[in-house]
Amino acid sequence: MNLLKDPWIPVRDVRGRYRSVSIREALMSAPDIAGIAPASPLAEVALLRLLLAVLHRALNGPKNVDEVVQIYKAGHFPPDPIEAYLQRWEDRFDLFHPRHPFYQVPDLPTEAPLPWTRLLPELASGHNPTLFDHTMDDDPPPASPAEAVVALLIHQSFTPGGLIRRLGVTSGPAGPLAAAAVFLPQGETLFETLLLNFCPPYRSEGDQPIWERDPYRVTDVEGGKAQAMLSGRTRIYTWMSRAVRLLPDDDGRIRWIAYGPGVRPQPGPDLDPMCAYSKTDGALRPYRLSLERSFWRDFEALLPNRSGWSAPPVLNHAREFLRATERPSMLFPLVIAGQITDQAKVLNVRWETYPLSAHTLDPDVTGRILDAVACAEEAYEVLNEAARELARCLLSPPEDIHRFIRSLPLHSVYWSDLERQFPRFLEMLARDDPDAALKDWEKGVYRSARTAWSVTANAVGTTPRHRAALARAKLFLRVKSGGTGT
Repeated sequence: MNLLKDPWIPVRDVRGRYRSVSIREALMSAPDIAGIAPASPLAEVALLRLLLAVLHRALNGPKNVDEVVQIYKAGHFPPDPIEAYLQRWEDRFDLFHPRHPFYQVPDLPTEAPLPWTRLLPELASGHNPTLFDHTMDDDPPPASPAEAVVALLIHQSFTPGGLIRRLGVTSGPAGPLAAAAVFLPQGETLFETLLLNFCPPYRSEGDQPIWERDPYRVTDVEGGKAQAMLSGRTRIYTWMSRAVRLLPDDDGRIRWIAYGPGVRPQPGPDLDPMCAYSKTDGALRPYRLSLERSFWRDFEALLPNRSGWSAPPVLNHAREFLRATERPSMLFPLVIAGQITDQAKVLNVRWETYPLSAHTLDPDVTGRILDAVACAEEAYEVLNEAARELARCLLSPPEDIHRFIRSLPLHSVYWSDLERQFPRFLEMLARDDPDAALKDWEKGVYRSARTAWSVTANAVGTTPRHRAALARAKLFLRVKSGGTGT
């Protein structure tokens, strides 16, 4: 199976049909493909990064946004340099090549193989909790080569790290995106999506994707000897976190893999352009998604020029690209994807989408976003203090107030209601007066607060003691909210 020629990438074309394409077809026919359509949200990230790595190397760029605009105006990627590049490296994309199988270690020992499901965080394997599947380690379902290579791409970027106990190595480090949120601007077609993420400037010096180097061998990875600097755009996009060798059955399907330690990363000067970074203790750390709160409450992570934050470069590029193509008000979906991990365990996989425009990221508009989030947080603090007053009246002697408040529907009702409203607020920012959008949001915050308190009051109880406690808490709520009452 050659990934450049054989169909394996699941896509949906502009006519709404689902099919599979090769890397060559994905790039050459990108204007006719609506988008990548895998079953896993992490697969879309991994596949887009693979295609971007090929584009960066084939076109040796872009050096600036003007080069991206020229490609956009042409309506397609330049075929000649892409075809020349693919022909040069074609044998390195052979999935089962005897000397250099794609993204694998060809001489990895096959004793005590692991199920191929080890490669996917969504499947139950090893120490992973079951998220969406009940696969068993001793009887994994067979995977097609296409499914296996997608799983391989996901694993190299998203493996959370943990025990290996092979080739003299006890445990391995996490992949580059194991706990990082990934920001993906998306267009109406795969062509536009790739251009929105084709972030300049690209420097080819010192960079090398996995297929351009000689394959790692057992002697390289055993004992944790393989180390490299985590730098260079395409090296980051195709980092080998683990040594893997796919073991096909006689029918060509894969149930088992050989497995071992990969390349241990050393800190490098380059940041991942798809990640946001917070500045903590003088170091930059990628923004992580939270198990208990949606991303919109941390929206400042992607806003330009925010103290303590480094926004994702792809977002700044998308803004400049849309302005250069005279589409500053065009709404595009911004996807935030990633895992929520606890050490070596994957607790959840998240995929959130928000409508943005280049205009939304202007300094005079981003202030309204910060005001909107602050308004929501302040209103919740008032609600939370009222809930504390309610707890103090009901719990005698005082018990665990925090546990009591968490048992109430207040938190979930309030934040889930606002989560549904936030995309509409962003759309209004892009199309209407920012001040009017903020006022509309503030009204929505107070409606959500009233709803959350009403649901909470109905859940507490109807005895005279409960009614007295609710009356006291409501009085406290009116005082805290300036006498208007939420």
